[in-house]
Amino acid sequence: MGSWLGRSAQVPGTAPTASIWRRPVHRAIPLSHGQLYVASAVAIAIAIGAFAIAGNRHSGPPRTAITIDGARLGPAFQGIGAISGGGGNSRLLIEYPRVQRQQILDYLFKPGYGADLQILKLEIGGDAYATDGAEPSVEHVKGQVNCHAGYELWLAQQARKLDPAIQIYALQWNTPHWVGAAWSNADIGYLLDWLHCAREYHLTVNYLGGWNEHLPHGITPQVMGWFIKLRAALNAAGYAGVQIVAVDSFAHENGVDVANFIAHHPAFKAAIAVLGYHNLCRYPSTGKTCLVPPAARTSGKPIWESEIGALRQSTGVGAMTRSIDNAYIQVGATGLIEWPLIDSMPAYLPEEDRGLIFADQPWSGQYQVNLMTWVLAQTTQFTSPGWRHIRGASGKLGGPYGSYVSYEAPDRSAWSLVAQTTDAPKVQSITVHVDPGLPRSVVHVWTTNVKSADPSTWMSKRADVHPVHGRFSYKLSPGYIYTFSTSTGQGKGAAVSPAPRPMPLPYVATPDPSGEPRYLGAQDGAFEYAPGAPRSPKSVFEQTARGLPVFWQNPVPTRFPYAVVGYNGWRNYTVSVSVRLSAKGQSAGLISRFDHPRANGVAQKFHGYQFVVGSSGSWKLIANDVLKPERTLATGQLAKPLRAGKWFRLSLSASGTTITARVNGVVVATVHDDEYAAGDAGISTGGWYKVQFRELKVTANPG
Repeated sequence: MGSWLGRSAQVPGTAPTASIWRRPVHRAIPLSHGQLYVASAVAIAIAIGAFAIAGNRHSGPPRTAITIDGARLGPAFQGIGAISGGGGNSRLLIEYPRVQRQQILDYLFKPGYGADLQILKLEIGGDAYATDGAEPSVEHVKGQVNCHAGYELWLAQQARKLDPAIQIYALQWNTPHWVGAAWSNADIGYLLDWLHCAREYHLTVNYLGGWNEHLPHGITPQVMGWFIKLRAALNAAGYAGVQIVAVDSFAHENGVDVANFIAHHPAFKAAIAVLGYHNLCRYPSTGKTCLVPPAARTSGKPIWESEIGALRQSTGVGAMTRSIDNAYIQVGATGLIEWPLIDSMPAYLPEEDRGLIFADQPWSGQYQVNLMTWVLAQTTQFTSPGWRHIRGASGKLGGPYGSYVSYEAPDRSAWSLVAQTTDAPKVQSITVHVDPGLPRSVVHVWTTNVKSADPSTWMSKRADVHPVHGRFSYKLSPGYIYTFSTSTGQGKGAAVSPAPRPMPLPYVATPDPSGEPRYLGAQDGAFEYAPGAPRSPKSVFEQTARGLPVFWQNPVPTRFPYAVVGYNGWRNYTVSVSVRLSAKGQSAGLISRFDHPRANGVAQKFHGYQFVVGSSGSWKLIANDVLKPERTLATGQLAKPLRAGKWFRLSLSASGTTITARVNGVVVATVHDDEYAAGDAGISTGGWYKVQFRELKVTANPG
């Protein structure tokens, strides 16, 4: 052991204390044989004691030595972000009152305030279910472009206003029918049309993917050719700066991974800028073991974990914390993107309890900033894309004690060290030595207790540390993230949410800023007002998807467009709407007590009651089910067919176990069923065609 001089710090919340150890000075003294024997015995005893002490020390809190040498440049850090999309999980944000909406946006994107996201990944709306809902396309029919459809480009615009440096990354899950198929030439044209819309919003898109998890036949010549043609098309259309990410799917072994094909296809390799993998640290992520094929590490391409999904607030915080560090330490990932950005959607959808913020109540303005926000902030607020990882300054804290990663600014003006102890069994110590060339003055310390439900323990500023000759030590408690940094400007947002309250009834649909009916979340298909529709219940909206989309998952013809609205606890109510069919052979309907508890990709299978009426006058009342075949509760025939182009009114009422269906005010069915007690209201169409709606309303029933 060499001599050491520095300062140590205690557990979070206590001030650092000085700790100086000096080697004692010994003088040589001549010994007799007897004295030598006694001395030897004493030495043996001391050695045995020392061994015992060493053993005890080994079982005590470990100490990890970390050297931060700014001259040992590692790969460039490219950022941490989140995904808006992969379903309608951001649907309700645009409807929030202006003040609370800005507060939420600040918590997501404002530098030094909240999550401080460095990458925003957007879904390119494709008119079909992509988990927790569908997002409308900007081009339902080829050549008919509406750049103001949906809310993703609006959201990206708000993010850029708050942080001009944020990186925008776009990806498609589904596409409209006219595209024809995944990996088609028409699809490249569709992506260019979407990029033209982004340009109308004055948005520069930094990254573009292909398809989300859509490789039914693996990496084929068609897929490789598609990326090569996409690169050429982007260059020709003035988007040479858009970098391509491939392939937004899972890592594979046995030589079938995208990285293996890059190695032997120069044109494919040249087209791709980033290798984007999903869930490198297992699915659902544990963050403990992260794997990538060896070919990816030798490809020369940056590796991103382009989706870290399925992490609930109640169980996934530790996994996310570990993933941020270990994805770099174990597989060299330099970009990480969490899914989803936010939970802002109707009730009774399968992927609730995920996201950086819960914002499901635009009527009250209430929102909740979650612990996951501060897990990300412990890295994002102390780094920027373009900072460099520091070689030799990232690794394990020893056994199960955690991990750490170090970063430095490009001009070496600042550095940051992020350590996590999510699974550590006891307190431990680190000693840090910062070599000359990086700042060695005051070190700012921030912590988050990842096992605490108390927001005051999240993103908490601790006492500064003052290194001596570039050295300091610190004690780390279990269950924390620690950030040590010489950078400044960090903070914890101070905005306070209003109190929650139930969604008021009656509900009446009117246009919202996204062009969709207020509070209504499309699950399959697209339901939109004509651009510029007046804010009136009599304004007409329609199902705008035309023809069966090119589906991301479950491409079956039995799927149908529908949308829901509601709040947890809705039980006894009547949903009603006026409908106008556009052709013979069409149908439309209403949904009551909707619940979709399983994220199984089967959009058309849900719990709830559904009343469907066809143009011929035939009708049916069914109980839908996620796993079982639908149950027919009643069927019948109206006295006259329903003429295309003529309005008629449907209503579906639920009171206790009594379900009542009406057409134009006349009761056609009353049944008793106790399978479903609560859930959302909704509307549906029988196919992917034009059906118009107006005066959608939900009123409370006694019960």
